[in-house]
Amino acid sequence: MNISSLLFLKPILTALILPPAGPLLLVFIGIGLGTASRTKSKRVLKKTSMGLILTGSLVLWTLSCEDTAVWMSKHLLPQFEPVSATQLSGAQAILVLGGGTESFNPSYAGPELASNAYDRLRYAVYLSKLTGLPIVYSGGTGWGDTTQGPSEAQVAAATLKRDWNIELKYAEGASRDTRENANLSYAAFSPKGIKSVALVTHAWHMPRASRNFREAGFTVIPAPMGFVLHSGSALLDALPSEGGLQDSHWILKEWLGLLVT
Repeated sequence: MNISSLLFLKPILTALILPPAGPLLLVFIGIGLGTASRTKSKRVLKKTSMGLILTGSLVLWTLSCEDTAVWMSKHLLPQFEPVSATQLSGAQAILVLGGGTESFNPSYAGPELASNAYDRLRYAVYLSKLTGLPIVYSGGTGWGDTTQGPSEAQVAAATLKRDWNIELKYAEGASRDTRENANLSYAAFSPKGIKSVALVTHAWHMPRASRNFREAGFTVIPAPMGFVLHSGSALLDALPSEGGLQDSHWILKEWLGLLVT
C-alpha cells in the first residue's frame, strides 16, 4: 500500500481511534468476548469481557464531560491568548483555515460551509473590519471527501459575498490537510507579497496549524477563536454532553497530530 492510499485512509483510522468510536469498539469487543465466554464457559474471557465493557463505558462517559475537555485542552495543547488589534499591526492579511463543508445543504440548495468553517470565517470578518486587512482563505477537499463539488475556498468566497458583501482577496483551494494548507498557501500567497498573516482557526487547532505555517515560511500572528471553556453550570460540565464529547474529540485529534507530525 502506497503513501497516498494511507492518507486517504487517515480520516477513517482517525474516526475509529477517537471518541466515540474508540471507546465503543472496546465495549463491542467486550460484548463479543462475553458471548464467547458463555458459549465456552471460560472464566478468563468473562473477566476480560467485563473489563473491556467497563473500561470503554467509563472512558466514553469521562470524555463526554466538558470538565474533561477543558482539562485536556489546558494540559495537552500549547495555549494561545486571543489576539489584540495591536498584535495585528504587522499582518498583511487575515488567513482563514478551512474547517470543512457540507456537500449539500437543503436550506441553501447547494454546498455550504460546515459550522467550524463558518465560525472561522465570521471571526475573520470581525478582524477585517477591526483592522482593514483583506481576507484570504485556504481550503480544498479533505482526504476522505469523494464528492466532485466546489472547493471549500470557493464555497467560502460565495458565503463571504452572500452574508457580508465582502470579496475574498485570494484563495487556495487544492489543500487536503493542515500541512498542505500551509505549503500551498505559501506558494499561492507569497508571490503576491503576503508573507505575514493573522492565522484564524480554532484554539485547539492553532498549535499544529501555526507550527505548519511557520515551517512553510510565513510569519504567523495567531488569531485563535472557538476556545474550549467551562459553561455557566458546574453540574452540567461534570455530566456527559454532546458538546463535551465533541470538544474532547477535537482536542485528542490535535494532540495526536502534534505527536505524530
